[in-house]
Amino acid sequence: MREPTIYDVAKEAGVSASTVSRALQGKNRVSDNTRAKVFEASARLGFTASKEASRLRSGKTGRIALIVGNHLSGWYSSELAEGVYSALCEEGYDLLSYRVADKKQRAEFFSSMPVKRNADAMIISSFALTDQEGQTLRSTGMPIVGVNTMHLDDRYSNASIGVDEVTTTRDLIRRLIAIGHTNIAYLKRTQFNKDFVWDADQRITGYHLGLEEGAIPRRDDYEIAIPYQGDIGKLAASAILALTPRPTAVCCISDEVAICLIHELRRLGIQVPNDISVVGFDDRELAGPLGISTVHHEPNAYGRTAAQMAICLANGNKLPHRRITAKATFILRETMGPAPKISGQ
Repeated sequence: MREPTIYDVAKEAGVSASTVSRALQGKNRVSDNTRAKVFEASARLGFTASKEASRLRSGKTGRIALIVGNHLSGWYSSELAEGVYSALCEEGYDLLSYRVADKKQRAEFFSSMPVKRNADAMIISSFALTDQEGQTLRSTGMPIVGVNTMHLDDRYSNASIGVDEVTTTRDLIRRLIAIGHTNIAYLKRTQFNKDFVWDADQRITGYHLGLEEGAIPRRDDYEIAIPYQGDIGKLAASAILALTPRPTAVCCISDEVAICLIHELRRLGIQVPNDISVVGFDDRELAGPLGISTVHHEPNAYGRTAAQMAICLANGNKLPHRRITAKATFILRETMGPAPKISGQ
């Protein structure tokens, strides 16, 4: 059930919204009888006057919208939303969340643009926009902040923050090559929704660049797509072990994939990292206790920053830095080691 607004109070009391505003602010141009009606109506509806009255005076909604293109319960989205929410709460703002997880939801959102009436700024997270969607966003006149969103540049957004997925993954491949690995496979996820291109999809470009810099030929069979459903550990391990020559290192698109692969490899008697090194990406909660070598980044932290940028722009202020590259740090743990000596190679 939605919260009552000043317009609901006005209707209940039989007066205008501006009269409600004057009555709640204690101004003199309201009779005692009308003022009593307004307060009685507010009490019946459970209306909290202070924030709504302030919003009416300022012409602002006091809300920031967060638009994501995947599951809100997923690790990345939930961490990001927590960071956004905490920053907004500190400044007295409310959070509106919009999930556009399929073609229908996406089309409905960008055709109706509900945030145009309900928020002071938008934060777009993770998925690439089409040119038409970008133009639609800019046409609202609202400040737009991108978080890990490809192509959300000056054409369509006012500010952005995100990890450099390409450079980070390239540097990871460099590290593997530096300790002797030349047979390096990459585990990605199958595209479960063809209507979205994810920011993390850029990581394979970094994989390609790392191989190129190391003068290592690319092999299509070393780029393995793992579905989102099913036993991804068994699927990944069987695909890896069927390759000739067998990879000595596997770079995974996420810690989730890496953890499942490592569990299955060890079940099959393959030693990690003595036989095969495995590296993840994200540094999720279990990565540390399980000794997963990975890339650490903090969606919570740059969610906070994105919210602060959105508030600043919503208030008509300039940002000291409009484009921010969030920090990503490689964490060496037990699942990565030097390349083993493989007979026949």
